[in-house]
Amino acid sequence: MRSMRLLVAGDKSHAGKSTVSLGLLIALLEAGFLPSELAYIKPATQCVSSTLAARFCEDVGIACEHIGPVVFHKGYTRRVLDERAAPPRAESDASPPPRDDLTSRCAEAVDRISRGKRLTVIDGVGYPSVGSIVGCSSADIAVACRAPVLLVGKPGVGDAVDSFNLCASYFEARRVPVLGAIFNKLPVAGYYGLEQCDEYIRKYMRTARPRQRVYGLLPSSEELAGLAGEEACGFAYQPPEARPSAGPLSEADRAFIAHLSKLFRDHVDTASLTSDLERALEHPEQWSREETLYA
Repeated sequence: MRSMRLLVAGDKSHAGKSTVSLGLLIALLEAGFLPSELAYIKPATQCVSSTLAARFCEDVGIACEHIGPVVFHKGYTRRVLDERAAPPRAESDASPPPRDDLTSRCAEAVDRISRGKRLTVIDGVGYPSVGSIVGCSSADIAVACRAPVLLVGKPGVGDAVDSFNLCASYFEARRVPVLGAIFNKLPVAGYYGLEQCDEYIRKYMRTARPRQRVYGLLPSSEELAGLAGEEACGFAYQPPEARPSAGPLSEADRAFIAHLSKLFRDHVDTASLTSDLERALEHPEQWSREETLYA
């Protein structure tokens, strides 16, 4: 099997990208992948705090880089724009970094951590266009890394589908294969409950987006929500000089991992996701969409 890369993206910060990335890693281990065959990286980030995904990877022996080469710390984009707009001070001065320099750093980091791996999970940052101001959006990274995309969707039906289409179209404009979605944080019951939403989201996908797949819908959970409250993002005013260890797993972490493992076993079709990922890497054109264009 060739080395595979998957970029996990969402419509906003705290959509559940890191939780879904962690769930996928757990599910892949349960499916027979060895820790040495997997890697996890967040090549561009706004956060420098420890994450459960990183602590899990360090604990089980999965190659991990949870603070990648590009950290969008406070003032970062303004500094980059100032550098690129400023004329060279002398003929011998180096020119400002090109727009693709940051993306190249991300791609090099992904290449490095992916060597010898069967599958690398690339954790996206914010919504798909975050970083576009400096030429380093999730779509830029997906193109540079040759990584098809899994979207983390929101609860509901209309809002969930509309948000999926908005995010998917950003990647599709660059011809990045969007495999489908895992919809997250759905109520267990009610008009917008998981069963009702599952029925209608799948109806939409079958008729309007038959190439994309709904890999699962995750119910909202007090256990998962409890961790989200604890794991607030540590925004950086400056990037760390050295990438710190994520630290050990706590008992609460282990309980969360066990709960997430069960949710993925019960609600997510990981086998279809890995099969589609392998096929998309071989035949990305199959995920292209025929659109009616303005001109």
